[in-house]
Amino acid sequence: MKQTRRFFGFIAAALLATGAWAQMRFSYSGGIAAEESGLADGSTLVQLPSGMGLNSGFITGATVDGQPVQLDDITPHPAKTFIAGGEIETFVYGGKAYSFRFVTGGYTAYLFAYFNGNEQWQEQICFALSRDGFSYTPLNGGNPVIASDTIAQKKAVRDPHILRGEDGCYYMVVTDMKSGDGWSSNDGLVLLRSENLTDWEHTAIDFPTTWPDRFDRETLTQVWAPQTIYDPEAGKYMVYYTIGEEDTHYKIYYSYANADFTELTEPQVLYDHGAGTIDADIVWYDGRYHMFFKTEGDGNGIQKATATTLHGEWTAGGTYLQQTGVPVEGSCTFPLIGSDEWVLMYDCYSNDYYEYCTSADLETFTYKCRSANTSVFTPRHGTTILITEAERVRLLMKWPPANG
Repeated sequence: MKQTRRFFGFIAAALLATGAWAQMRFSYSGGIAAEESGLADGSTLVQLPSGMGLNSGFITGATVDGQPVQLDDITPHPAKTFIAGGEIETFVYGGKAYSFRFVTGGYTAYLFAYFNGNEQWQEQICFALSRDGFSYTPLNGGNPVIASDTIAQKKAVRDPHILRGEDGCYYMVVTDMKSGDGWSSNDGLVLLRSENLTDWEHTAIDFPTTWPDRFDRETLTQVWAPQTIYDPEAGKYMVYYTIGEEDTHYKIYYSYANADFTELTEPQVLYDHGAGTIDADIVWYDGRYHMFFKTEGDGNGIQKATATTLHGEWTAGGTYLQQTGVPVEGSCTFPLIGSDEWVLMYDCYSNDYYEYCTSADLETFTYKCRSANTSVFTPRHGTTILITEAERVRLLMKWPPANG
């Protein structure tokens, strides 16, 4: 299920009659600092995605050799030269030609979706960005990007997960829960769908209302930690989650979503570990599905089961994978950009930090680091996806890191 997207960058420079290089630099809206680096020829590499050019509103000003110039005075030339890995486009200012080399690439950053704590004002969807997958900057000043009281029946949500869909859309699911009402108080989840990562449509699913013959509000105790994965055999998006009911242990259930991502089929058991099992996270790697989950029994922590199909026989590994002795939950696994390694991250919820481990085979894990929490970044159970430069800038423009 490998997907590739493009981003574009500008290399802006002009050769003067003296043989020296002039530099053109840009300023940007929303307090966004674009990635700039000097090149050997004196020109400037500015990482900007397609659609963020001179007339996009993203670029607010320009200088040539440190002197301000008017964007209206920069004229695009109709000629283009195509090169390996991109193209060269020419702009003219002051009678001099400035060549912009558009270069192609794939994923360049990471988006972390999370909530911040157990108070209702913290049980909100938040986003943070990272270049390396370990150090994150919260968007919107650390404030929610989606208000829970606009999407959830409980007016609070937890455990956000985002999937990049096969159709180019994004699918997010969250637990519809206010922990202040008790840990056995939630009966549903919320489905969200977006075409751009910034504007989301939502549907709240209450299980006893949707399937009254299957679920009773008194005996259904939890619907926790939903995630989504595309099932190529069914050709549908599968939402999987933990269900807790009286007189039995937690199990992982699944439903299929309809084409609009607004309805679910009646829940069925996906995986029964034989003991309490929550917070499943499934990735495809090396010909198998790897399901990471938290279980409590002979020990407490993150284990893994594998299968060749989503509905095949899941084989449990039986080994705890976290590299710590403190309580953990909410694992997420994702590949590192430009590397053969994977990251396993999990919420050390009693100690108020995330922990990150790396692995080359999803079998053996090595401790990497802890999250650098701040007063506006105290992440709890969330998930990380890889994003392109265009997506990164779109998120920055919608929710700048410094809010106000």
